[in-house]
Amino acid sequence: MPAREVRDELQATEEPVADEPALRLPPIQIKASKPLQTTLVDVVMDDYETMLGDRDKRDYGQTSKGEALKFDDWYKRLKDIYTGEREAKTVPWKFCSNRSLKIAASILQMIHARLFPAVWNEDTVRWRPGDITDVPKVERINRLMDWWIRVWSPMREFFDNWVKYISGFGDVLMEASWSVEERLTDEMNETPMMDELGQPLINQDGTPAVKQVPRVDRIEKTTYRILAKESVFLMDNAKDIQKDPIVIKEKVLFKDLEDLERRGACINVTTELEKLIVVSVPQGIEDPAEKERIRRIKLRNEEVEILTWWGHYDVDGTGLQDSVRIITAYDHRIYLGGVRVRHLTKSGNRPLVFQKFDSKIDKPEHLIGDGLIEQVRELAEEIDAIFNQLTDANTLMVMRPGFYDPSGNVDAPVIELAPNKLIPVSDPQRNIYYPDIRIPIEQLILAIRLVLEFVERLTAASSYVMGRESEIVGGSGTATRTQAIMQSADIRFAIPAERLRAGATRVLQVVLDILQLNIPPGLETRVLGEKGEQVFHAGELTDSGISGKFDAYMLEDAAMGSKQTERELAGLLYNILLMNPIVASDPVKIYTITADLIKANRKEPEHYLGPAPMQDDIDDPEDENTLMIQGEFKRVRAQLQENHIYHIQKHIDLSNSPALQQLAQEAPHLVKEITDYNQAHIQEHMVMLQSILQMMAQAKGGGGGGGVNTATNPASKRPNEAPRMENQPGPMGKALDTQRKGEVGST
Repeated sequence: MPAREVRDELQATEEPVADEPALRLPPIQIKASKPLQTTLVDVVMDDYETMLGDRDKRDYGQTSKGEALKFDDWYKRLKDIYTGEREAKTVPWKFCSNRSLKIAASILQMIHARLFPAVWNEDTVRWRPGDITDVPKVERINRLMDWWIRVWSPMREFFDNWVKYISGFGDVLMEASWSVEERLTDEMNETPMMDELGQPLINQDGTPAVKQVPRVDRIEKTTYRILAKESVFLMDNAKDIQKDPIVIKEKVLFKDLEDLERRGACINVTTELEKLIVVSVPQGIEDPAEKERIRRIKLRNEEVEILTWWGHYDVDGTGLQDSVRIITAYDHRIYLGGVRVRHLTKSGNRPLVFQKFDSKIDKPEHLIGDGLIEQVRELAEEIDAIFNQLTDANTLMVMRPGFYDPSGNVDAPVIELAPNKLIPVSDPQRNIYYPDIRIPIEQLILAIRLVLEFVERLTAASSYVMGRESEIVGGSGTATRTQAIMQSADIRFAIPAERLRAGATRVLQVVLDILQLNIPPGLETRVLGEKGEQVFHAGELTDSGISGKFDAYMLEDAAMGSKQTERELAGLLYNILLMNPIVASDPVKIYTITADLIKANRKEPEHYLGPAPMQDDIDDPEDENTLMIQGEFKRVRAQLQENHIYHIQKHIDLSNSPALQQLAQEAPHLVKEITDYNQAHIQEHMVMLQSILQMMAQAKGGGGGGGVNTATNPASKRPNEAPRMENQPGPMGKALDTQRKGEVGST
C-alpha cells in the first residue's frame, strides 16, 4: 500500500511534538458522502463478482478424471510443478516412488538466467524528449534517473523477480507508488514557541522561547511490487490496463490500515472497521481497561481482506467520469477511501504496468499471457511419471515379490531378507517362489531422453545452453552442431527479451511519472557522483526543472547478457574504432572506447587510465573566433566530425571582423598572434577535409586517384594524385585558393 501519493504530502501540516512525532499529511481523499460511499462499495463488489465469474469460465484444462479445472486448481498445479510438490499416491503400492525432478524449475531458472541480463541493464537505459520544449531538460533527466534507479531506489532486484515471474506464469501486474518512511533520530531541533494568537513567545531575558523536538529523518522514494496472479482480477474482455477496470484482492494487517488512515490515505478504519473486527481476549481478565488494552494489542495483527478497485466513476456528479482508485473492506463492505489517479501520477495515468511473456494464440489482444510452466507442464509430469516407474522397476528387481505355500512350514510374516542370511525351509523349491522380474529399464531411460528432446524443442532450453554436454546425443555433438544449437537458442531468446525490454521501459515511465509529482525539495544535495561530487546545482531538481514528457528506451544489448560475448564485442569494437579517423583524432573518444573495453572485463578504467580527459563542447566557429580574440587558443581545435567547409568560411571572415579591427587599434601586437593561429587552424580543417575526400574517393573507386575523372576535373593531373581542394569549383574553392596564396589575415 502506498504511504503517500502526491507531492503536497511531502510537507507536514503540523509540527511533530516530542511525545508524538507523527507524519500529518494533507488529505487527498475524494469527498464522498455516506450514500456515495455505499454506492462505490456496491460498484466495487459488483465488478469483483463479475471478474471472479469470468475468471472461472476460462479454459484451464481438465483433471485426470476429465473434470474442468478452475483457476485456483490450475494455479496450484502450476506452483506445485515448479516447487515439486506432489499429491500422495498408493498406486502401484504403498510407499511407491513419488518424486519430482523439478524439470519446470530447472528450465525456468535457466531461461531466467539468460533473459534477465538481456532485459535489464542500467547502462542501457536512456531517455528522449517527448516534446520539442523538453529537449533542454533531457540530459538532466538522464542523470537524475540513472542515479535514482541505481542508488536511491534501485530496481535491479525488482526486475530480477519481475522477469522470473513473467517467464514462469505468463503475465504479471506491477504497481509503483511513492513511499515516505520516517525515522526518529537522537538529534533535537529547536522550534519557536507561539502563544494562542500565533505570536512568538519571549523569555524573561528577551530571547525567543523555543522548545526541543526530536528530528525526524524522512526517506522518500518510489517503491515497486509484483501483484500475485491470484490477487488480480480482470474482465474477460479486458485489453487496456489504463481503461478497463481492475480489482486487486489482498490481505493487510489492521495496523497498516490504521497507519494509512493516520497519513490520510484511508478513512473509516478506526471509526467503522475496528468495531466490526472480532478479537478474542484471553479468559479471566476482569478489568475493562486491561481487556481493552489486550484487545488493542491483538487488533494490530488482525488480517483484513481488502479490494482495491481501479476504474472510472463520476464521483463529483458532473457527468464526467474520473479515473479513481477505491479501497473497500471485502468481508465488512466498508468504504476505506478513494483517490483520483491524477493525484498519484503527474500524467494522470495509473501507476500500473501489465506485461505478458507470450500471447495466447487464440486471444492475442487479451491481457492473459502464456508462460513457460504451463508450456512444459505436461512434459514435466510425463518425465516425473517415467522416472518414478524407473525407480519402482528397480525396486521390484531388488525386492522381488514372492509366493509361499501356507500349508507348509513357512512362517512368512516373520521372514526378513538380508545378505548372507539363511532361512530354514523344508522344501524351498515348492513352499516358496520368487518370480524372475525383468523390466526393460533401457526403454524407460530412452523415453525420458525423448521427452527431454521435446522440452528442448519447446523452450530452447538445451543442455548446451545450460552449459553442459547434451545427454540426448550422448555427447557426440560436433562443435559446429553445438554452435548452431546455441545460435538458434539466442534467436529464440531474443524475441521474449525484446518484448520484456519494452515492458521494462513502461515501468521506468511510471517511475518518472510518480517522481515528477513527488520530487522532494533539496534533492540536489543527495545526488552525488562516483567520487562524492554534487551532480546538480541548487534549484535544478524542482517541479519545473524535471517537468515534461520523456520517453524511456533501452539500447540493444548485442551480447544478450553473456559476459564472454560482451568482452569479445568490446574488443572487436575497440579495434574497429581505433581505425576510424574521427575516433583516432580525439583523445576523449580514445579514452572512452578504451574505458568501455576495460569495463567489459570487469575492471575499473581509472585504475589503468587515470581520470578521463576534459571534454570541450566548443564546436561553433563563431564561438571559436571569440575564443581566439580572447587569447584562449588551446580551446580552439578542429574535430574530424565537424563541418569543415562551414568552419573554414567563418574563420576566413575573422580577418575582416570588427572585433579584430578594433583590437588592431588597441593592441596591434596581438593581431599577428591571432592571425597566425587562425591560419594554422584553417589549415588544420583543410587537412582533415582533404583526408575525408580521399577516403570517400577510395571508397568509390578503390584507387589512389579515387576514381576522379581528369577530363571533367582538371585539378587531377596525375593518376595517383588527389585533387587540390583549392581548385574545386564554387565559393569554397575560391576561399581555399585565397588562403593558399597567403591573402588571409592581412591587416
